[in-house]
Amino acid sequence: MMEAEQTANPFRLLALGVQIRNALDEALRLDPENVEVRIDLVRFHMTAPGIIGGDVGEAKAQAAEITRRDAPLGSFARGYIAYRRKEYGAARRELREAVRTARDATARSRAAKWLGWLSQETRQYDEAFAMWESLRASEREEALYEIGRTSVFCSCELERGRSALEEYLRVKDAKHAAEAKKLLEKLRP
Repeated sequence: MMEAEQTANPFRLLALGVQIRNALDEALRLDPENVEVRIDLVRFHMTAPGIIGGDVGEAKAQAAEITRRDAPLGSFARGYIAYRRKEYGAARRELREAVRTARDATARSRAAKWLGWLSQETRQYDEAFAMWESLRASEREEALYEIGRTSVFCSCELERGRSALEEYLRVKDAKHAAEAKKLLEKLRP
């Protein structure tokens, strides 16, 4: 999937999309109970164009299968689908439920990230800050970066944003260092 994120060649993207879909279908055939493969299929169907198999109906079917196996993860899948369809009220309800009922830290973290991004996009900044703060111990680098971004988006909590970005930039090989520096400039008095 990394190559698909990095190429701009539409023919290569088409071929990679087909390969990804085939690999996911094969993984599911080998282990139909694997909810992580089903989550990947939801993501695929919500982001891939129809020409290579992207299909909202199939994403919803996978979400239903996930729910049968793991209700909190099913809430995440439905929230993700709603978010991608810009059905923000439904997305918020489902992602909140996924955060609240997650069975493990990984599932909770995934739902909290998407709820954080949704909250940034919909200008629900208090909830965005709360989600990123909740991830500070387990996903420190990403949480710090997103706290800074949230501060820039709302033009609020400026000291909190500055402090988070400064801490983020002290991380060796910070993934978004260049962008973090630009954000930090926007928060300087």
